[in-house]
Amino acid sequence: MAVTSIWYVSERVDHVVSYIVNPEKTIEKPELTPEAIAARKAVGDVINYASNADKTEQMMYVTGINCNPETAVDQFLETKLFWNKTGGRPAYHGYQAFLEGKGEITAEKAHELGVKLAQEVWGDRFEVVVATHLNTDHYHNHFLVNSVSFVDGLKYRRTKADYWKLRTVNDRICREAQLNVVEDPSRKLERTFDGWRADRQGKMTIRGTIREDIDYAIKLSLREKEFIQVMKELGYEFNFFRKDGSLLDHPALKPPGAKGYFRFDGLGTNYDYESIQRRIIENTLVPGTPLLVEKDTPSEDNSQLKGLGLSFTYRRYCIRLLSYVCMPASSKREYIPMALREDIAKLDRYIEQMDYLYQHKIEDKQTLQSKLDTLQAELRTLYIKRKKLYSAKKYAVRHHSVSQIEQIKSDTRDNAQRIRDLKKQIKLCDAVFVSSDRITELADTPTKAPEIKSETPITKIKEQRIK
Repeated sequence: MAVTSIWYVSERVDHVVSYIVNPEKTIEKPELTPEAIAARKAVGDVINYASNADKTEQMMYVTGINCNPETAVDQFLETKLFWNKTGGRPAYHGYQAFLEGKGEITAEKAHELGVKLAQEVWGDRFEVVVATHLNTDHYHNHFLVNSVSFVDGLKYRRTKADYWKLRTVNDRICREAQLNVVEDPSRKLERTFDGWRADRQGKMTIRGTIREDIDYAIKLSLREKEFIQVMKELGYEFNFFRKDGSLLDHPALKPPGAKGYFRFDGLGTNYDYESIQRRIIENTLVPGTPLLVEKDTPSEDNSQLKGLGLSFTYRRYCIRLLSYVCMPASSKREYIPMALREDIAKLDRYIEQMDYLYQHKIEDKQTLQSKLDTLQAELRTLYIKRKKLYSAKKYAVRHHSVSQIEQIKSDTRDNAQRIRDLKKQIKLCDAVFVSSDRITELADTPTKAPEIKSETPITKIKEQRIK
């Protein structure tokens, strides 16, 4: 198996040529313009890198297509000068790496395949240097492609079509050589750092929540209309059509409370809409498909629980969220409302608020407000003290009182630390004011699965809209 890529050379091509060809054979011509000299150097850098003797067994595996590797720098430049295109990107640097290691593919074979790939992809219009590196466990080819065609003077752009041609030809050549090929590689989804970190820490993400809802709705559905109805009962909105009534190429859905839509095909493998339809159909083919319906369990006396105070309400809610997080994926049989799953991502901050309530014995909003007033009053006092310390420090500096300066610095540090602590506590109190009503309401929210109602099938809706 071989993987390929190609990128433009931004500067000093003569260094890349040096990695591919000997840099001592590149001589600047005094009559060249600065722009042409820069282009020449950029090509030379890549060639010097690619034809490095330590990596190519004394340049036994370096080949030029439509050029001589030893004079490729000058030939690249001559083409640019002929077509008057010395500016812009001077060249493109590509690679072809083989998964097969030493003993599974020979250096000669690796170089042969690289030359064959370069000849078919670029050989009809561009000058190319091909060099095979043997200094790693996996042989790999480097390509340096002139950015200007010697045939028509048009520049190579490295479009998506060019990349897919490179990949397609590479796969075919590898199959012909009986090497492994990655069949139908899955598309990499764009992810934010927060999403990646949340997945690593096992926390809930918005896309993970959507996928769980889709899995839940599919298990409840034997027809497409039932899937749509369940998702709507969960608070989702769908977008299948453009403004003119035509079907969208990429249908999307919007979870409750979200500002925008999420494309089905952006949720991961088996979550594009065609795969969802297939999975719904599979429900009719597998007898006894389990339904994710939570069993009704006797509830505690919520009126008594509510009277135990704000800290206990936080504790019950955090335990409820934590029990869902810790539950194995294979055991997630209960339906969890969207609002609760949104709060799973906030579990750490809720636990921090709960600890603060217990530590300071705060059981209601009146006590919380009293605590907040006390903190703010102390903070104002510390701000006044900070100003006095600044003034005292200036006085001590003017009078060169070293001992007094050190004492003031120590007092200033202690004062600053106390200010930070108070700000953190005030922030926690404000957060409790914002979250407490929501937590009190959701702590006793029943986890009851939505009922399926009859509705016009989505396929029929599509037909009506198209007409």
